[in-house]
Amino acid sequence: WLAPDEPTAPSLQAAYVDFTRPACDAFARHGVQRVVAISALGRGTSLGERAGMVTASLAMCDLIAASGVAFRAVACPSFMHNLLNHAKAIKEKNMFFMMAAPDLKNPTVATRDIAATAARLLLDPSWNGSGQVACLGPENLSPNDMAQIISDVLGTEVGYQQLPGAALKDRLTGFGMSDAMAQGMVDMFDAKNQGLDLAEPRTAESTTPTAFRQWCEEVLKPAVAAA
Repeated sequence: WLAPDEPTAPSLQAAYVDFTRPACDAFARHGVQRVVAISALGRGTSLGERAGMVTASLAMCDLIAASGVAFRAVACPSFMHNLLNHAKAIKEKNMFFMMAAPDLKNPTVATRDIAATAARLLLDPSWNGSGQVACLGPENLSPNDMAQIISDVLGTEVGYQQLPGAALKDRLTGFGMSDAMAQGMVDMFDAKNQGLDLAEPRTAESTTPTAFRQWCEEVLKPAVAAA
């Protein structure tokens, strides 16, 4: 279960929880036994209670878990894939811009590894109850670390600039995102900058295989070339 990107939703509740209610009804109606959802890190932390889109995603998972199915949340940090939104800026300006603190080392994960984890769970009939499985990628990197790796892969100097929350919100609403969804994005990054994605302990099981450098070589580099 993956809540779709809905940038014009009137509220985070509508985008995540209300959207999921009909699915929970369908789970019961059709006798669905197990559900795997893509969600976020932060469960059980104070930051997770005020993290915008993350908080809404966790509430979505609570709703599914309460429906009676066996449930696992695949809990993820920021996706490497999100950098594809910056391919044009990297190509034209040799820069990328996010709200993330430039020197804060956080986990990131490749979507292929999220998919592999979800598929493994869906194909395994042995689990029950409710819980989560974290996908943390193989390393923690700061945006500045990412900029250096991107520079190495592309063979040209690429820099990173942090955007203030107000500037990010203005940019998002300028692209057509609703005020509520844009604020949810700002609140999420604010929580991440305070350590939201660092609360989950890294284990062999939560460490996924695709390194950021590999992802840049295989995915980002051709995307920048085509931008």
